[in-house]
Amino acid sequence: MTHTILGEEFEYDELRDIAMYGAQGGVSGFTYSSDLADKYDANTDLIDELIIELGFSMGDIFTEKGFETLQEYKEWACWVYLEMEAARITEV
Repeated sequence: MTHTILGEEFEYDELRDIAMYGAQGGVSGFTYSSDLADKYDANTDLIDELIIELGFSMGDIFTEKGFETLQEYKEWACWVYLEMEAARITEV
């Protein structure tokens, strides 16, 4: 069975790996800065809602994470969203 997350399809085993090891190492569709910016821009409310649910303060997140650009935030936020959805689906 495949699952679609932010417009990309994943098999269960792929999601299990993402849930266990994270997305920053490289995940198809979640690698290039421009792709991540597009995903974030298309899903801003959904992604930011999860970030807030996880307890991150949107006002302080740049300081907390050391981001220097909005692009860095967009990349991180997309990876977090993917990782959390992968964990939810696989229950890892």
